[in-house]
Amino acid sequence: MNTNLAFVRSKTFAVAALLAAAPVAHAAEPPSGGWAAVGGSVGGLLLGVIQLIVGLSLAAFSINKGLQLLSRLLGGIDIWAEIKGRNIAVALLAAGVVVSYTRVISGGIDAMTRSLLTLGTGGVLNGVIGLVAGVINLFVAIGVASFAITVVFRVMDKLTVGIDERAEFKGNNPAIGAIYCGILIGVSSLVSAGVTGIGSGVSLFLGALIDALRG
Repeated sequence: MNTNLAFVRSKTFAVAALLAAAPVAHAAEPPSGGWAAVGGSVGGLLLGVIQLIVGLSLAAFSINKGLQLLSRLLGGIDIWAEIKGRNIAVALLAAGVVVSYTRVISGGIDAMTRSLLTLGTGGVLNGVIGLVAGVINLFVAIGVASFAITVVFRVMDKLTVGIDERAEFKGNNPAIGAIYCGILIGVSSLVSAGVTGIGSGVSLFLGALIDALRG
């Protein structure tokens, strides 16, 4: 009986020792997942800085490109000369074009931001996929911005058959400048949402494609 009791006690102490040693062994394991997350976060920060620089560069590009497009659509009107001459109609139209252009392109930048958010949580590969998708989406947004503004002018030409828009803008008609400005900004809101959706779709497609190639 004493022998059996001693055997049970020895087994009990052995189990207790193993249970006590388990947390120590677990704590001694290197926190590989934590360091990977830190590395991913640093990478996300660097890509965020790059994204900011790209955004600032695109701001200047959007203003220049938008005004060039507007001048071409109005038959070569010198936009800055009209603004210098206090032409309110042209100033309102130019403001609408610039806001419209930047809003659509900002949809591409927003899609890049959403994709890069996966870098800190999903690993470097997902972040790279997001960056590639964001760059593709920016090019799409730039093309769509010019196309959308051109479409607005073409549609307005069909709707205002009895109005010579170029003559009205040259004649400083604030009413036509205001209506064009409002239409451009309104359309840009819808187009920007579509561009953001394209960016998310491109990111999902690239992720699925890489998973298929790796599998």
